Amino acid sequence: MRVIALCHLKGGVGKTTGAVNLAYEAAQAGYRVLCWDLDPQGAATWYLGCEPDGPHGKRLVNTHQALSGSVSATAWPNLDCAAAHHTLRNLDVRLDRAGGQRVKILRRLLKPVAGRYDAVFVDCPPGLSRLAEAVFRTADTLLTPVIPSHLSLRAYDEVVRELDRLGIYRRSLYPYFSLVDRRRAMHRQWLAQPPESMVNVLQSWVPAAVDNERMGEHRAPVNAFAPRSRAARAWRALWQELELRLHMSPPAHTSEGAG
Repeated sequence: MRVIALCHLKGGVGKTTGAVNLAYEAAQAGYRVLCWDLDPQGAATWYLGCEPDGPHGKRLVNTHQALSGSVSATAWPNLDCAAAHHTLRNLDVRLDRAGGQRVKILRRLLKPVAGRYDAVFVDCPPGLSRLAEAVFRTADTLLTPVIPSHLSLRAYDEVVRELDRLGIYRRSLYPYFSLVDRRRAMHRQWLAQPPESMVNVLQSWVPAAVDNERMGEHRAPVNAFAPRSRAARAWRALWQELELRLHMSPPAHTSEGAG
């Protein structure tokens, strides 16, 4: 089971949108996928048509109950959701108290679902925290959406410095450009020549398209309601490139639902 976390220091860069749409694209490709919403706001949970603040999420924080107890099916085959809960805001405190055991806590939560899923997409809350550190150490792959702007790049560089501080091999970090508006000169320039600090940049990028905003209207990934749209094509291309970069192979099992 591959753990792929979407993380960034800033909010509003398209992290949750990325987690939901990439999880959906992977599920459509036949992978058994879990989208784990670690943000207490519960946006990913809500986008996937599930309800945040269920009782299982609270027990997850208070007792470190296995993640499997927080999982519910979505409307789409092969795609499940581990719902958020508002008490996830306390998870950082509990991980801080755990000291050197904090990484083991996340791995213990994930262990019972390892046989059920091929990939877990983790939607992380913004910021650098004990939770972020635990996710950085647990995930196999880190995806960071970057808006082509100096402020967004500065936040990305902070993530890179944190990985260096933790001694985590930076090769597992893949940035990609998000909310791209090709009418802007800087956006076009950065697409053609990314800043030097951005290594392993994915060539596929996500436009600032209205269909991404319509996810809240439909409570669904873009490709589920606008499959021919520019945004849907972008998410599909981003997933296919990521799948290739990570040397993932389509699973042999049939598409009968993850849970």
